Parts: sequence; structure tokens; C-alpha cells
Amino acid sequence: MEDRRPKITQFFTRRYILFFIGTGFWLLLLLKMNIHVWHRLTMRHLLALTGPYLFSFTLYWLAIKVFQMSGLYGRLLVVLLAGGWYYLSMDFWVYYTYSWLPAHGVSFIGKLTDYHLMKFHNRIAIGNLLALETALLVHIVYNYCSFRLRFQLLTMELEVGRLAGRLSKHFVKEWIKIAQQNKLLHRNDTLELFRYIIAVTANRKVKVAIAEEWKQLKVMASCFTDRLMLFKGEEVLLATDWSRSIIAASMLSWFENALNYSPPGTQDQIIMEWTRVNGQLHFQMINYVCRKRSEGHTGEGNKLLRELFAAVLPGAYRIEYREQHSIFSVQLTLLHNYRKAI
Repeated sequence: MEDRRPKITQFFTRRYILFFIGTGFWLLLLLKMNIHVWHRLTMRHLLALTGPYLFSFTLYWLAIKVFQMSGLYGRLLVVLLAGGWYYLSMDFWVYYTYSWLPAHGVSFIGKLTDYHLMKFHNRIAIGNLLALETALLVHIVYNYCSFRLRFQLLTMELEVGRLAGRLSKHFVKEWIKIAQQNKLLHRNDTLELFRYIIAVTANRKVKVAIAEEWKQLKVMASCFTDRLMLFKGEEVLLATDWSRSIIAASMLSWFENALNYSPPGTQDQIIMEWTRVNGQLHFQMINYVCRKRSEGHTGEGNKLLRELFAAVLPGAYRIEYREQHSIFSVQLTLLHNYRKAI
């Protein structure tokens, strides 16, 4: 099942998501505080009421953002400007409320007195503090979510690297054993396959194009003349299908599994087939199972591949392993229809 935690965290690390959440918090707070006068407020009154608080919140939010991005002198300048605004905002908002708004036909309070001025100064100071605290909270949550996202992605990357390393190690061990048993170590095809796996491991490539994996699968199959192998249905793949990503060494691991489990000889086939049903692409590998040859095998490669597909390409593929009447099959379904993209 796909882990949605990184997606949720990533949502809150988008640049302006938390800013708009903070803005919405201020709007709700102001509307709730003035709920008793809603019936007397027009749109102009609402804008005049909420404007100063939202302006201060935006200003402090930008100041903190610039502060985090700046060097020492830049940070000192931001602190001076923010402190200057905190001090000068007293006179600015007094002029805004008692002079500028009445001149434009909007008035909330009556005549300016010393008592009203002192009370209004206290209200401005509290509003500035709340705006600053909200801006700080928004940035703290943003930084926390950014850290959590980096941590989650790094953890996922390490886990994927661990699984990919185990898969490569498992495949190389089994492939060396098969090559030795079938006396294939002298073949150029065998060496080419080893070079491919080494390149994938050295470059930490977890995904490759289907075309590359299919090519190496044919190279691997060409090493065996004592088995009957059928490659079918290549014509149903579109250009976008060939370039689509797949887990590196996945098809090779399934084929190694088929070689280990199936009886030698040309009587029983190993079939690798592509089909398209209702626009959806399917790949399946079918082989007969020899009970004596399957003893001692744990299916570790198949388990690792299922985990890797779920971690690296969630929701892009569906893997099914089936065994019935001595026939084992791997069915890989590409869940997206690429025909519409052409």
C-alpha cells in the first residue's frame, strides 16, 4: 500500500500554502470577534477592518522569509525595518482609522480622545504581536514540514537502495551459479550481462527503460540453447511503452527464477509475452515447475521485486504471481493507458 505521508508533508511545504492558511486563520478570527456587528458591515467595512491585520501579517511573513534567506547584514537590516514598522505602525494605524477611512466614508469609532487613543494603541500592539506570532508559527510549521519531507524522502531513498542492493546481490549470486552449472562463463553474452548489472549497481540505477531491460533479457536468454524460449507480442508495445521505467533487473530476476525452477530440455517452454487488453499493457512470463529443482528456493527475488515496485513506482504496475498445475507465471500489468498520450 502506498505511503501517503510524504505527499501530505509535501503539500504543506509548497511555498504559499501555509501563508494562505495563516491568512484564513486571521480572517476567521476577525470575523468571529466582530460577529455581533456583521449585519451592519458592508464589504468596504470588512476590507477596512481586516486590511490592517492582514497587511501586518503579510509584512512580518515576508520579513521572516527574507531574514532566513539573507546573510548577517541582511538580517540586521530586516530586524531594523521590522522593529521600525512595529514602532511607526502606531501612528500609521491611528491616521488610517481616524483620518483616512472617515475621509472615504468608512468609520468604526467616534471622536478621538486620550482614552480612545490609549486603548487603540494597546489594540495595535496586541494586533502586531498576534500577527508576528502567526507569521512565526507559519514559518516554524513550514520549516518542520520541510525537514520532515527531506527526512522521509531520504529514508525512502535509503530503503530503496537497500532493496535494490539486495536484489542485485541475489541476482548476481544466482546468475553465477546458473552460469557455472551450464558452463557459460566463457560466453561474451554472460560477460555483457555482468557488465550491465555492475553498471546498474555502480550508478545506483533503480529504474531503467523497458527497452533496455527487454534487450538484456534477450541477451540472457541467448545464453541457453537447451531450453525452448518464446518471445511474443513485441508489436503491441508503443514508443511510449518502450521508454517507460521499470525496476532494473526485474525481468532478468524473473527469468533467473524460471531457469532455476523449470526442467531442462526443449520439451517445456519458457514464454515471455506482451498483450494489450482494453488499451492496458500486460507482460507475463510462464514456465513449468520442476519440484526437485524448486527445493531450497525461497522466492526471495520475487519478494524483493514486489517491495521495490511498491516503493519506487507506486500505482504504476500490478504484479501477480500464480502457480497452478506445475505452471508458474508472473503477470505484470501497466496500470496507465499510454495510447491516449499519442
